[in-house]
Amino acid sequence: MADPPLSVSCNKLPPGTPSAACRTEPSDYQTIVDRSIRTLQAEQPAIFEGDQVLSVGQYYVGLIKVLDRQGICAVFDGEELAVTDRPTSNEQFHVLTSASRARFGPQSYRTTCSPSVVPVVPGALPPAPAGCTLPSSREVACGRENSSHYINDITAAIEQVLKEKPDLFNYGDTAAGTGWPAVKNLATYHGAVVEVLVAKGYCAKDDGEEIQVKQGSNTLSEHFDINFQDKYIRLGQGIYRASCYPAAF
Repeated sequence: MADPPLSVSCNKLPPGTPSAACRTEPSDYQTIVDRSIRTLQAEQPAIFEGDQVLSVGQYYVGLIKVLDRQGICAVFDGEELAVTDRPTSNEQFHVLTSASRARFGPQSYRTTCSPSVVPVVPGALPPAPAGCTLPSSREVACGRENSSHYINDITAAIEQVLKEKPDLFNYGDTAAGTGWPAVKNLATYHGAVVEVLVAKGYCAKDDGEEIQVKQGSNTLSEHFDINFQDKYIRLGQGIYRASCYPAAF
């Protein structure tokens, strides 16, 4: 069964018009957007340090939910937040600076599009990976956070593969200063780590570059780069790359 929609308000509107014309106008939603950010700061103080945003994914997901409670459809396109409660138009806001600080006031407003460009009709989700009992999911936003929920288990999985499948590695060739052995076949190595994680109850996926994992729900997924220079294994804090909200698969 699919997860419930992130924004019920978006489901109440007809599909948007991606080719809509946009121009600068007086904003109808500026106060609502600013107030919603302040509401999120009060409700989820752990993802803020003052106006500094510590979790990009939770910031956008939380803001979408706060706006939804007010009957406002909000969609993040990877750069701007589109908001509307009508099919005739929407407004675009840039609510996060490049330094990951919440942005308020007129400088966050970008443009008004008529008719509305949102909501967007999403494409079909790929099937869940083998061994995963959770439905497929699609992320709103991703970012590196101060800590990882799953890094200890990912590290243990790599170490288990090193111990149980030494034939996958060339111990005569190690990364300088690390002792990390070369990998004979990256896809086989990634697949072996995924197998260990699935056996431990994770949903895990090799996307060709990183290992994506989630557990228990689609609240978030974490992404790990478990090879170094596309040749050696990688261990340590550097394997953690990003957290996505909701889960990215």
